[in-house]
This record gives sequence, structure tokens and C-alpha cells, in this order.
Amino acid sequence: MSALNRRGVLIGAAGAATGLTMAPATASAASQSPERREPLAAGPGKKWDLDGNAQRFRGNTFVCPVPQDSAFFHAETEAMEIMKRSSLADQYVCLPHQSMHMTVFDATTQDTVIDKQLPAWLADCADVSEVSQRILARLQESALTPVGPITMKVKGFGPFDAGFTMNLTPADDATFDGLWTIRRELSALLELRAPDFETYQFHSTIGYRLVKPLASDVPPMERLAAKCSALFAGDAATVTLERPAFNLFDDMLAFPQLWRLPQA
Repeated sequence: MSALNRRGVLIGAAGAATGLTMAPATASAASQSPERREPLAAGPGKKWDLDGNAQRFRGNTFVCPVPQDSAFFHAETEAMEIMKRSSLADQYVCLPHQSMHMTVFDATTQDTVIDKQLPAWLADCADVSEVSQRILARLQESALTPVGPITMKVKGFGPFDAGFTMNLTPADDATFDGLWTIRRELSALLELRAPDFETYQFHSTIGYRLVKPLASDVPPMERLAAKCSALFAGDAATVTLERPAFNLFDDMLAFPQLWRLPQA
């Protein structure tokens, strides 16, 4: 389905949610989209628009890039191609290759600034840029434990009704201890702690689901999960990630590094 038709699928639910009345872009788009779907990761204030284009969604985070010469990276890119050729392609948007990563610790987003969910030392910040500057200054003065190699192994895809995400788990005790040392030190230093801090599932996002699925989507989702899962075998079943860093983002298309964590 084309982006134009994808917008036809989404537009009814989005218009109802926002109180706007929006006509289909073309008569053919409307006729080819009899089932209106409720937006999931698309729409005003979300990471994607109704056509699957990245919207401005600012924030900062700590991530490890996926090495582009790794078997795991090549499996991710092949999984993207399988998705793009599937009957579900219009319901997902895949990330560009350069943004593939694993999050080590979530910091802040534009929503946490707007909703006043910042710790006291950041509460008077006017925007994400000011938050990022203060976090950087505190990091540069810190004495964080140096980070050793971070090797992860494939745990399996997360539910396809929520996204297009490969769940990961530490491959050995050293990685487990190192990751949780980093997370707890960053949480204490920055006074940030998400509700799911202790149960956080490490993962590498390949793409986002733009719309909530219908019952008829379940069989093709299961087939897609099985086909993509088969790619993450052999050398692609594990990955040693690049060194984690403090990153900024304006959208989901790139995560430029601002400060790298100390290395063991």
C-alpha cells in the first residue's frame, strides 16, 4: 500500500481523536482503505506522521550503536527488507540504517519537559536543549565506572502488534553487571528513574507500528515474526555493541553522540 493509501487508513481515527474533519486525499485512496485503523505511533505529537514520515521529537538518551559490520546488523537490515515486501508494510515504518542502536538508559524527551517531569536540578529548564547542556556538564564532572565490552544475545522479537523490535539480553555475567552498573550510576547522577527501571527490557528497534492491528493482521504478523527470527542465527545471534554515549535526537532518524562514557 502506498503512503497515500496509508494516510487513508489512518485519517479517520486521527481526525476523530483530534476533533478535525479531514477528507481522504483521493477517492481511490478511500476506496482501497475500507478499514479505518486507530493510530498507534503516528499523529500529532508522536514520532511519526500519518504517512510514516519522521516528525520532530526531541530528547536525549544513552545508546550503543549497532556495528554496521556485524552479522546482527545485516540480519536487522534484511529483516527490514522482508517487512517492506510484506503485506503489512503499510502498517510499519522502518528506521534508517544509521540509527540502529540499543538504548542503555533513557534520559529525557520534549514530553518530560512539557509535562514538568524533571528532577529539581532540571525543573527550571525551558527546553530540551537546556536540559541537554546541564546533563552534559554533570556528566563531564562525574566519575562513572568505566564501561567494558557490551555483548548481547538475541532473546526474540517483541510483540509485532506493538512494534518491530528485537529483544536482547546480556550474553554473559560481565555484560549484565556492567550494564546495570551504568544504569544505576546514571540514575543516581542525573536523578532520573523511569517506572520500569528495574524491569527494563533491552532491545534494538528495527521499526515502529503506525497503527493498531486488527484480528486479521495476526496471522501475517506471526508469519513475519517467524521469517525474520530465522535471520538471527549463528553469528547474528549475538552482537558486541559500540561504546555507549550520551546522544541527542531531533527525531528517530539519527542519534548523534555528544559525550562517550569512559571505557574500561
